[in-house]
Amino acid sequence: MSNELSVFEQMGGTYIEKDGIYYPNLSVWQMPERIETGKYGLLWISYMKEHHPDRYRHHIRMGLLQRKAAEINEEAYQMLDTIMNQYLQKHKPENPNSTMEMWKLREQAKQTAEEEVYETVVYRFY
Repeated sequence: MSNELSVFEQMGGTYIEKDGIYYPNLSVWQMPERIETGKYGLLWISYMKEHHPDRYRHHIRMGLLQRKAAEINEEAYQMLDTIMNQYLQKHKPENPNSTMEMWKLREQAKQTAEEEVYETVVYRFY
């Protein structure tokens, strides 16, 4: 074998010898975990990008944007569930067997809760 370095060695690679054969030391890179940002997380990202571009870029540079969006999404859904349950406790249906009445009541609860979630969680500077 000559003293010249292989392309692999020139790039910083190393070999290991087993039974007289040289094998390159290769490792599989571990892919970063995929973080689900969700509906409210994506809304927060677009809000930050449009209204607070400096803070948005800071989150990207620090690698925190996706993680923060996932936290906001989780907080938003928890708040949404709480507000919807409170609304449904307060506003009882006249006829609980009526599908349309129950659907309307749930839609009103959802819209009311989403307004509060947008104002309190999504459109907030972090």
